[in-house]
Amino acid sequence: MLSPSLFFIGANSYYLWAVSDSDRIAVLDAMKNADMKLLRVFITKVDAGTKGSTSVSVNDLETVAVGSYDDTVLRMVDTLAAEAHTRDIKLIIAMHDRYSLGCWGTDAYVKKYNLPTTNCQDGVPDSSIFYTNQNAINDFDNRLRHILNFQSPNFGVPWQQLSDAIFAFEIQNEAMGHMNQVAPNWWCDRANTIRSVLGSWGIQVSTGGGTDLPTSLQSQFFNCADIQIIALHDYNLDSSYLASHVDAAKPLALSSGKRMLYEEFGALGSSKQSEIQTVTNLLISTGVPWMYWEVTKPGKGNSDYEVWTDEPSWNTLQSQGQATRKQGGEFGWPEIDGGQ
Repeated sequence: MLSPSLFFIGANSYYLWAVSDSDRIAVLDAMKNADMKLLRVFITKVDAGTKGSTSVSVNDLETVAVGSYDDTVLRMVDTLAAEAHTRDIKLIIAMHDRYSLGCWGTDAYVKKYNLPTTNCQDGVPDSSIFYTNQNAINDFDNRLRHILNFQSPNFGVPWQQLSDAIFAFEIQNEAMGHMNQVAPNWWCDRANTIRSVLGSWGIQVSTGGGTDLPTSLQSQFFNCADIQIIALHDYNLDSSYLASHVDAAKPLALSSGKRMLYEEFGALGSSKQSEIQTVTNLLISTGVPWMYWEVTKPGKGNSDYEVWTDEPSWNTLQSQGQATRKQGGEFGWPEIDGGQ
């Protein structure tokens, strides 16, 4: 078990690598000023003007065909990693998004394996084939290896060695989200693929979270030697609900040598600021680090989960971040604070 240490906060901004230079730097500077230590991004297709931002259109790593790699997205993420590194911020990189499988997006795996599609708002497609077909599994493992072996233009080493700038690789964002867990060994097998490339370079392997706390805290995650970070996602902001799940899981995480990171939560509506305050108060009391969904420029006020510095919710995130950094927790985070 790692020695206890101070804990920290971070934020999601999954397409930050695609926005204009000035907006990207503005977001990173705001995160630094709020003492945020982790930034979570996705390797995925991004449209121009995503969420009203200055993002440009960028293809996914495998837009043309599965196994045909366009490294443009990796080079853009690498630039972001270098900019974040100078601000003492490390990346969590989700290597694929479950919702690209015919939901919010339709990627090359959908075409190759004839996966069903929906408009996502009316239901999430059954993507079982992606997780159970051995050819699809092999293709995805090749994607993971390609990402890990990508040679960083800014740091001069492959990403698998870039522990100075990358905290964790995530197998997939919310794998098998909104469907039955059709392939329970899939996470651990993919973690083994990642770990076999990473070796002992010091970058962590994360689950990528579930759609809620029960799916984020599956027993298989605690039993897999190649998973180090149990990522928690849930937008249910009821304090008793959150506390019951987090408090029950902490002893299991500690005894199994895992660490928990509350990686996704968000609030919206007229009570947005107060709900952020309440949830982060609870998370501070648990000693589990947390990351908000999401920090973007522009924000969306109270109409959505996005937060920017021109709204009251940002002040709450900033002050709660300062309170978090003053607290101690049972989990050790030497990659973040040097073991202090």
